[in-house]
Amino acid sequence: MKKSQGIFTLLVLIFGWSICKNYENRSYDWDLPGYIGSVLAAEFPGNFDKVHQLTFQSIKQEAPGSEFSNIISGNAARKSYYENSQSFSEQLPYYRVKVLFVAAIDFFYKLGFSLPKSVLVTNLTSCFLAGIFVFLILGHIFPQRVWLVFSLSLVIFLLPLFSDLAIAPNPDMFGFMVLLAFFYAYLKKYPLLLRFLLLVCLVLIRTDYLIFGLSYLFFELLVNYSKSKKVDFKIIGYSLILFAMYFSLIKFYHYPGWKDLFYDSFISRRNFISKQNPDFTWREYTNVAFGNLLNMKKVILSSSILMIASLYLGKKKEEKLFAILLFVNIYMKFFLFPAAGQFRFFFPFIILQLFWMFILMQRNLNNKFLKTVFGQ
Repeated sequence: MKKSQGIFTLLVLIFGWSICKNYENRSYDWDLPGYIGSVLAAEFPGNFDKVHQLTFQSIKQEAPGSEFSNIISGNAARKSYYENSQSFSEQLPYYRVKVLFVAAIDFFYKLGFSLPKSVLVTNLTSCFLAGIFVFLILGHIFPQRVWLVFSLSLVIFLLPLFSDLAIAPNPDMFGFMVLLAFFYAYLKKYPLLLRFLLLVCLVLIRTDYLIFGLSYLFFELLVNYSKSKKVDFKIIGYSLILFAMYFSLIKFYHYPGWKDLFYDSFISRRNFISKQNPDFTWREYTNVAFGNLLNMKKVILSSSILMIASLYLGKKKEEKLFAILLFVNIYMKFFLFPAAGQFRFFFPFIILQLFWMFILMQRNLNNKFLKTVFGQ
């Protein structure tokens, strides 16, 4: 027991050191104004000029000159957001809809941090907690191998992408942390209500987690039906609540919609959303999606290997179905938003695939060498 506590303390100290290094290497990029503006828009509703002024003023006071220059003049659209308050305000619904992330930033802002630092502290806190959940998950998988859990936790936490997520001003690290909490709750067989509430949090952090939430509830519906031969209407009710919450967020924050997001991200970033329709053809979509799919080699290779390994190792239908669930979510996410260069979108699910493969190795693989290494 004392040995485990000592190792955990050492891990926490290393996590803390890494967090301090990430704080020193903090990043200021073009997403930052959107989240700062979202906090200020709630504080000064309807006062777009003031929100616009305070947003860029707060960033200019802290960001290095080169990074601030990239934020305000990286392209024609960014220049427009900096120079025109209406242009900037029309972009805010893309960010305000990420309610829980904006609320977390506002929380740290009210504690006395500056707005740019509030974004950073939200992500650094999420990064630390994500590391703790990685340790807890691995500890659940390998309960008799404390040093193996320590080593794997450290390797994952010190991955460059982990640090990149921690310092980038977007909700991906926050979402990853909650996703790990959800996975831990699933492994521990915590009540479905708790898992559902974590899915609600995920959708409030990033609305595109709706896909994962609904697909997981469908998975639970299938598993439950295979065991009881009855439809669990509670699960259907949870799915309807997620749907209703999603559409309420879209309506309340006047979110432009998927078509606008795709157009602005992959066709042409508009200076004013209200002055140009996001028109593109099915052919243009497929050109972007399948063209970017060719640049997904690392994601395709790693996710495919992990899924095939999990299907081989899995003995029960539930084990195989969960492996398929994780794999399919990577590609549903991609075809919704085919950003091949943004590995951060797929990294959380690949990490879960890795954990699931470890679990199935522990449960089902009859191999003396692996039992010696990983424990039984």
